[in-house]
Amino acid sequence: MSEQRKTRSSVAAPERAEETGSASRADTTSQNYCTSDQDRTQAGYISQFLLAGAGQGLHLRDLVRITQLSEREVRKQIHIERRRHIPILSNNLDGYYLPSSKEEKDRCVDSLRRRAAEILEAADAIEKAEV
Repeated sequence: MSEQRKTRSSVAAPERAEETGSASRADTTSQNYCTSDQDRTQAGYISQFLLAGAGQGLHLRDLVRITQLSEREVRKQIHIERRRHIPILSNNLDGYYLPSSKEEKDRCVDSLRRRAAEILEAADAIEKAEV
């Protein structure tokens, strides 16, 4: 007798996925967040979906699902909000989140500065290369 398992469609290996019955903010459909295009360009549009603390982060794919924006549009909105002094933090492990402490904010700032320095080093090396 074969037993069927329910799987999430986003799982790369459905045969290994199991239904847990738990729900997260990322599982919420976008119908709960219907807004106009003008609302999406307002300060704080992305940050309204974020919670404080790295452990509460949302990944880009989650923000795309919630907002119904493209990845590029989500990144652009995060860029706009950061320039409006909304401290949207991020890291590769946890995704995007708001700071829960000064230490979290400082770690994110240090990471961004290291990435910027690496990009500048690469640009300098390319510039010096003979063509």
